[in-house]
Amino acid sequence: MLSPDTIMFRVRHRNWTAKDFAIVAVAMVLYVVLRLTLPKIIKNVDDKLLDRISFGAAILAMLALMFAT
Repeated sequence: MLSPDTIMFRVRHRNWTAKDFAIVAVAMVLYVVLRLTLPKIIKNVDDKLLDRISFGAAILAMLALMFAT
């Protein structure tokens, strides 16, 4: 089994491809869209919680795209 240090070494020293940049861009767009639309949809929730929800959804989308492609 790979240790976390070995995994992080591979991630840091791997050249990014166009696919990686596209996945990060999609996640950033999703974060911004959710950040702007969630306060309009859910009105009685704290702003900090909405930020965490949108950030979590963007991270989950990024991970799903990474493993799907």
